[in-house]
Amino acid sequence: MRSIETVRDKKIDEYVHATRLLFFLLGGILLVRACQPGEGFFTNVYKNVLLLFVPAAVVVGVTAVSRGKQANELRRLENVVNACYLIIVVNLLTQEQESFFKFLLLMPVMVSALRYGAGAGYFWAFLATAGLAVIAAARGGGRLDVDLLVGGVIWLMAWLMGKMAETEQETREELRRQASLDELTGLYNHRSFHAILEDCFAKARLEGGCLALVMADIDFFKYYNDAYGHQMGDEVLKKLAEIIRDTVGDRGTCARYGGDEFAVILPGCDGKDGVEVAEAIKRQAESTEFEGMSILPRGRLTLSIGVACYPEHAREKELLVQRSDEALFKAKCTNMNKVELYYNVFDEIAHLLQDKEKELLNSMRTLLMVVNAKDRYTYGHSERVMHYAVQIGRKLALWEWEIQNLMIGALLHDIGKIEISREILNKPGKLTKSEWEPIRQHAVWGADMMRPISSLSGAVSIVLHHHENYDGTGYPYGLKGEEIPLGARILRLADSFDAMVTNRPYKKPKTISEAVEELKKLKNVHYDPDVVDAFVEYLEETGILAREVS
Repeated sequence: MRSIETVRDKKIDEYVHATRLLFFLLGGILLVRACQPGEGFFTNVYKNVLLLFVPAAVVVGVTAVSRGKQANELRRLENVVNACYLIIVVNLLTQEQESFFKFLLLMPVMVSALRYGAGAGYFWAFLATAGLAVIAAARGGGRLDVDLLVGGVIWLMAWLMGKMAETEQETREELRRQASLDELTGLYNHRSFHAILEDCFAKARLEGGCLALVMADIDFFKYYNDAYGHQMGDEVLKKLAEIIRDTVGDRGTCARYGGDEFAVILPGCDGKDGVEVAEAIKRQAESTEFEGMSILPRGRLTLSIGVACYPEHAREKELLVQRSDEALFKAKCTNMNKVELYYNVFDEIAHLLQDKEKELLNSMRTLLMVVNAKDRYTYGHSERVMHYAVQIGRKLALWEWEIQNLMIGALLHDIGKIEISREILNKPGKLTKSEWEPIRQHAVWGADMMRPISSLSGAVSIVLHHHENYDGTGYPYGLKGEEIPLGARILRLADSFDAMVTNRPYKKPKTISEAVEELKKLKNVHYDPDVVDAFVEYLEETGILAREVS
């Protein structure tokens, strides 16, 4: 889609070229009169060619040369054309007795005022008036009243057309400003954000640089709007916009992305720089007093912020926006009041796959995002489970390929939940027998979805059996002890531990120490005792238990 600026410039070009062509044609009449050739057939042909084609050829030539020129180059070229035209016309008028031909001096004034405003029009009006004086002097005087009239018209046209052009320019600038800025906050609006990001992205790609994108969202803002109304909510948005603008300064461009969501474009910044700016925004917002913030869960305004950068996380503008939004969504759903730098283990798994399998993995990634959207309380659960499972695997000295299978299995273990309704996943009370049945089947469905990808075959059994219990009371097949693959036994514990310490709609979370006691109590019942011991040893070595106690 062409911009308004491009359309306007094209129209001005058309007007300038038409005006120049008209004056050159009229100048051709003056040229023919000055030459005063004899009459006859060939003379008439000569006069018509001279009158019609030569001026047209000059205008066409100027137009062709000016096309594609930069603004400064174009202005210099037009000044040269105007000067040559003025010199030739003044010279011809010194030989012409008819005073009404003096209006030809208007051409440089009109085209300059039309394109560049009153200042340029006045400059050429001065030169045209000087030309009148030269003509009068060359002809030994002249009619002063006619020269005054022509001079007055020249200056009037310079003022009138120049001021009209400037008024149009100012109006256009104001309309562009209103179209570019968000009316409430004064930041760039959604449309301008995408246009600016497009330019910054193209520049970063051309120069081989980097670019960070920060997306911020106010936590629990709906509570505030519901309690105090949208007018007070608007005041919060305006004040927060000032905080973001002042914190970012000249490092980047701030925009209101929509609703209570803001975006910051940081040219020349990597992920570390983006997180630094995001943390500064979060701290400043958190320390600022806002009226009525006591009703919010944390008693103050907090932000969830996602950060992604080019080229590390995305090589296309649309993907960069998507990745930063994913990071924001993860920050929002896992803990809120935090800054999350984009990370997705799917990107690492993709390097392990054949090209033909990457499309299937992308499909599974999309499905897992759907599961996370349906079950928002467990967003980030898979990545946390993967972390715990990998740590246990390393404590048990598994081979690297076994760790890799464990990592993939942990990440995809809940993908079968795509078949389960949101109502069942988020039901606060106890499930009925009919509701429990699809829950029991999700491991089978997930394994079936993974089988077509041969590179993931080592993780299929892990996903299939990750709800089997060590004493044989689990599902889907009731396997017991070492009949259960080791990876599935590890995943069983990691999955349960994260469920214990994570807030769910149907239960309050346990503390880490309470969860550890539960794991120890269920040794040889739900969990492999060696796996429990390895996990507890990991928690003790990393100081996680000690930090909770302190």
